[in-house]
Amino acid sequence: MLEFNRFFKSRNMAATLKPTFFKCLLDIGDHEDDEGSQWINQTQNHYEVDLNFLAVRFIRYYWPLKFRFKLKHEATSTPIAVYRILDEFSELIGRRPPTKKNLCDDRFADMRLRIIREGIKPQVLRRLLNDCKIYSVNRGSNSIRISKENVNYMKENKDVLVAALNYTIATYLERINLSPNISTCLRERLPRIYLQGSEFEKMIRLHNSRCFYCDQEGTELVQEHVIPWNFVRDTKNYNIVPACTPCNASKHDLLPARKYFDKLLDRNESLESLPHGYSREMMETLYNSCLIEYHGKEERLWEP
Repeated sequence: MLEFNRFFKSRNMAATLKPTFFKCLLDIGDHEDDEGSQWINQTQNHYEVDLNFLAVRFIRYYWPLKFRFKLKHEATSTPIAVYRILDEFSELIGRRPPTKKNLCDDRFADMRLRIIREGIKPQVLRRLLNDCKIYSVNRGSNSIRISKENVNYMKENKDVLVAALNYTIATYLERINLSPNISTCLRERLPRIYLQGSEFEKMIRLHNSRCFYCDQEGTELVQEHVIPWNFVRDTKNYNIVPACTPCNASKHDLLPARKYFDKLLDRNESLESLPHGYSREMMETLYNSCLIEYHGKEERLWEP
């Protein structure tokens, strides 16, 4: 389809809003088996889509990028509208990622309306049409009309389109964020990977079966990411230490005080197999980037 190809050839992107909204449109083809189907009506050749259906997905895509991974979406210091609204409704959502079912509930009606009025309509709804005319905006209402031909094309090619849109979003985010492995943030599910049992057991012996942080001897030591997993989104032996359950729970996704990072660098000198490309300089860059962009320079560093 020419219009879809035209979008991916466009260089007119000042934020992640358009490709993210495009991702929301991909759910229309599966609406009968998905949450929010009450907001979609069919005619002979078109679907009439209330923007509430798309707002639910818009919120859901941006929530982890803001609260879990803390990624910037604009090159300026001013946050995008969806981030500001997420902040205002953070207590309502809670600490866990919201489900589509929850976001369809009447409790979130005001939030959806704010996202539509302050985010989707002024910042993306008509601007996306400059790059890809695949729907029309119904004047005087919060809805769009999209042909069944376009919806069927999106449904048949959903996996390819999601991959292409995620690549487009990740490429933009990498220009304005120091965080590594940004493409992983855009996955629907991001399971945590752990060191193999034998490798971690060897590491525990290296630490004399003691917690890396509090130095207490323990039998139930767990794998702990010194530089938080939510920032690196990867598991490498040079960033893993054994930690007792209290220290692991207390540290959570915080960056530890500099003395623990220096201790990690010294410990890494004793590891038998470090991945290709590892260096103290690389680790310094990673720690400082996390301090600036994820943990926050003004926030107190964690200590047990």
